[in-house]
Amino acid sequence: MTMTGKKRASRGQAIREQGGDRYASATMLERRKRILAVTRELVAEQGIDGFSIDALCQRAEVAKQTLYNAFGAKDDLIAAAILDYFEDYESHIPYRSATGTLNRLIERMVAVGTRNLAIPNYIKAITGFYFGASANPGLRRTLHDIFSLIQAPYIESLVASSSLHSWVEGGRLIESLDEQRMLIAAKWAKGEISDAHFVDELVMSVLTMLLGVSRGREYRNILAVAAEIHEMTASSYVESLPFSVQLPVR
Repeated sequence: MTMTGKKRASRGQAIREQGGDRYASATMLERRKRILAVTRELVAEQGIDGFSIDALCQRAEVAKQTLYNAFGAKDDLIAAAILDYFEDYESHIPYRSATGTLNRLIERMVAVGTRNLAIPNYIKAITGFYFGASANPGLRRTLHDIFSLIQAPYIESLVASSSLHSWVEGGRLIESLDEQRMLIAAKWAKGEISDAHFVDELVMSVLTMLLGVSRGREYRNILAVAAEIHEMTASSYVESLPFSVQLPVR
């Protein structure tokens, strides 16, 4: 793992520990899940800037001091709620491709994009905050670290294999792809992209950017995959992939 990847992983671990390891019993774990679920509900209803700890305490039936003891500041709580949802959903994705491959990246985008179709208000709240001029820089950086988990492994593999042009910096590319995906999500949340076209727009916009920065064999691979998806949709492309990784036993 690169230093960038280690830094991103350590931040994710810090977010998890902010409200996870302090809960030991099954009852406490259930309470934590309820707090995080209600946090997401309120983010969807009120937005991140309008999020109210008092409203959370009332709806989740929990004392304010309990929240601060378990999660720390409000921004840490919101970050923990978003990361919890992301990791819980991803743990149930039946991946077909190996980590760090283009196909794995596409699988993640299709799966997460499909999930997002069911939570438009939540996505609208997050994208609105992400691009807002008054967004808290610390929370915005934390959200970026969470969302960039989707493309980071593949970009890091491109860097390791010298498949990017010499002028491309891996960390900046990861951030640019993050911004591009968030932009497509924001346009969809505002009704500028239809549900039927959202996932394909998401995937093709990322592939288009990758074509501009890649070279050699991987460039040709991206070009071929983009052509296939253009003909058959991103979801159909994923369904056509063979299983090359062992599925976990649940």
